[in-house]
Amino acid sequence: MQDFRNRHDFRTLVLAFIVWAAHFTLLWVASVTFPGEPAARWLALAFTTFALGALSWLFLRAGKPKLASVAGLGLAIATVGTIYDSIPPLIG
Repeated sequence: MQDFRNRHDFRTLVLAFIVWAAHFTLLWVASVTFPGEPAARWLALAFTTFALGALSWLFLRAGKPKLASVAGLGLAIATVGTIYDSIPPLIG
């Protein structure tokens, strides 16, 4: 019987999407709690900084995966989604 090893890093993919979903949820809560106030913008900036830091940590933890891998594509999608989610709260 051959030894089977899964070379896809689905843990990094799932964690990246969890960071993205948590970021979106926290931004939504901040914008609903403080509509149109500067506090919502500051919270959005803080949450975005933390989320991008978490995604950077995942990138380094996964060993700088290539974009063509499961982990690399998941991290790329989550990073672009995190940046896209942060645009509306930061500009008003």
